[in-house]
Amino acid sequence: MTINVRELSFSYGPRRVLDGVSFDAADGEMLCVLGPNGVGKSTLFNCMLGLSRPESGDIFFDGRPIREFGARELARNIAFVPQSHAPTFNYSVFDMVLMGTTARVGGVSSPGESEVASAEDAMERVGISHLRARGYMQISGGERQLALIARALAQQASVIIMDEPTANLDYGNQLRVLMRVKELSREGFTIIQSTHNPEHAFLFASRVLALIGGRSAALGDPREVVTEELIESLYNVKVKLSTDENGSVRCQPLL
Repeated sequence: MTINVRELSFSYGPRRVLDGVSFDAADGEMLCVLGPNGVGKSTLFNCMLGLSRPESGDIFFDGRPIREFGARELARNIAFVPQSHAPTFNYSVFDMVLMGTTARVGGVSSPGESEVASAEDAMERVGISHLRARGYMQISGGERQLALIARALAQQASVIIMDEPTANLDYGNQLRVLMRVKELSREGFTIIQSTHNPEHAFLFASRVLALIGGRSAALGDPREVVTEELIESLYNVKVKLSTDENGSVRCQPLL
């Protein structure tokens, strides 16, 4: 599914949060949204998920305006993975993943064989089938994020939006989760995720959207648009970018 965001603006009262933001995201693409806290990343996602109505501009999915989608139809096309999730009950990992199928069953219906198969397949794809019977709140943070990604896969949406999915994870779990996410983009999913870490963009993203003051400051291949000057503008810190013998870009702060 192709996403087109056109001149999107949004305000909270007198405070403009998004100001004329435009970008596209296509099948098999992993778009990384960079920007400091309060720059409008979550608001952008809320607009794309139909949770907030922009004051101007529009969002199109395969050429169709988002305003024409009902909530259930939108859920069949777009899945959301939050930073973290703490349910009131310690559901099993399988039950958490199975919840992703609710957009495809009736309001008073129970998941059937097809939905169970979707949940099983989703867990297999992200490598957590062995956690099937474990309590969601009794597994590690990285495993919980993989369970949330599996839930999004069980939803069978072609677009997955992720709001800083590795924000609360240690370095190893960050890489493990992002490697799984990158595999999904290679399978044809459209992935849009926010992060504060420019190195994640270099390692995993096919394109980057950088937001400053609610506006688009850069859009393109991370190796072309994510510069030392851009990082300083985003985060008010000076860095030195370097490339190691494997071609990986490293971001070193200048103290």
